[in-house]
Amino acid sequence: MSDSQRRGGAPRVIFAVDGEEEREAFAAAFKSSCPGGELFFPANIADVEALYSNDRADAIVTDLRFHGGALADWLTFWPLPVVLLVDPEDDMDRVEKTVRDEAALFVLRIPGFGHIRALPLLIRKSLNVRESVARQNAHLQMSEHQYMNLLQAIPDIVYIIDGGGRFVYVNDSIRGIGYEPSKLIGMHFSVIVHPEDVPRVSRADALRSLRGVVTGDEGAPKLFDERRSGRRMTRNLELRLRPGDMVGDYRIGSVTSYGEVSCSGFALPEFQGVEQGTVGIIRDITLRKEHELALESDLASKEVLLKEIHHRVKNNLQVVSSLLNIQEAAILDEDARKVFVECQTQIQTMAMVHEVLYRSSSFEGVRMDTYFERLVDYLSSVYEGGYRGVSCRVEANGASLDLDDAMPVALIVNELVSNCMKHAFPVGRDGKIRVSLRESGEGWLLEVEDDGVGFDRGAAGVLADGEKESGIGTELVLALAAQVRGEVTRSPGRGGAGTLVSISFAR
Repeated sequence: MSDSQRRGGAPRVIFAVDGEEEREAFAAAFKSSCPGGELFFPANIADVEALYSNDRADAIVTDLRFHGGALADWLTFWPLPVVLLVDPEDDMDRVEKTVRDEAALFVLRIPGFGHIRALPLLIRKSLNVRESVARQNAHLQMSEHQYMNLLQAIPDIVYIIDGGGRFVYVNDSIRGIGYEPSKLIGMHFSVIVHPEDVPRVSRADALRSLRGVVTGDEGAPKLFDERRSGRRMTRNLELRLRPGDMVGDYRIGSVTSYGEVSCSGFALPEFQGVEQGTVGIIRDITLRKEHELALESDLASKEVLLKEIHHRVKNNLQVVSSLLNIQEAAILDEDARKVFVECQTQIQTMAMVHEVLYRSSSFEGVRMDTYFERLVDYLSSVYEGGYRGVSCRVEANGASLDLDDAMPVALIVNELVSNCMKHAFPVGRDGKIRVSLRESGEGWLLEVEDDGVGFDRGAAGVLADGEKESGIGTELVLALAAQVRGEVTRSPGRGGAGTLVSISFAR
């Protein structure tokens, strides 16, 4: 609030004009319009300076002739609201220069001092404008102070660089990597970047190599000094930061830069005539990256361990299968030998699951198409399917099951395909076997179909435990289907011949 407002609106005015009659006319008008105000008639510039220096004036009225016209040239040094009296013959360029301040006004002199009546109104208008500007400046200063305090409180590094990539501001968080903020002002951003990373992320270097190349938003280079906004704005750019005076290794920073704006949202004087600057944030993610690397290393170790476990389980199962194979040679009873063969195929079926996991790059699931191909090839060799003219086809289309479901499903397929090989194609009859696994609704549908001799049509339908004429193989399939929460259905094949066994189970 100005002194004139604190005194209830009575201004203190310097009337720096040489004409005596004009002084008297203004004194009368001022006394009438501004009771309680103070009016000063200086004789020269020294008197004006003394009044201003002692804070005795709120505004000044003058023209381009007072003291030989010298006062008009000095007005910019005294930030008082000015009302300029202008004569028709005055130089308008000089008038414009004199009233350039937002609180400065001018009035054209009228013969007979007709302009005097307007001067008190113009003085009050000029004072109000200056007061409004002062309030706005105070608000801006307060906002800027709060803004700067906020920036200093942020643990991340906040910086502003000009169009040439040089720092014009950086907050105190830069001290965390060993730099004094004031010493970085005017220096290029790259001074805090690992030398090997500069060519990769500096606009001057990176864009040169991509000149003429259409990258699109996704392929656009990540740059620390880019002036882009929107989807192409630089986000989460990881850089190695060069340590300053501190002792230690390079830090890893995640840079997000906001191009095409300045810190206050409009063009600042220091940016005029140069490229627009960039505001950015650097977050120190060194600890996070160290934790990520540790987790990746730990995960890799566990994957190696899991692979080794699956490999050893597979080897142990193959050892058991080999032992059974040795014992089989000593068995004379044909039925007993068949039991040994079935046990071998079941053990080998489980061993194959572990081998697929061992060779896989992921433990999220077992690729069943790959697995079924190997399984039917193995069973075809055991039961001489190729020699007998029996072919097998797999339809799994990249289906993947977790280990808990893959193992019982594998044993089910082993049992059903073995049954097809043993019973569906008697001597002299060739045929086809189809193994299919596909998504069905919210679950899976497993089908094993042959075009062999078929079965008693009276036994078609949903199979359940305890049914008549159900053998060990059927009971085994039902027990394994129960493990995957499945339902077993038996029906003629799709061509009306043979057998189709379907197991639907949830995920």
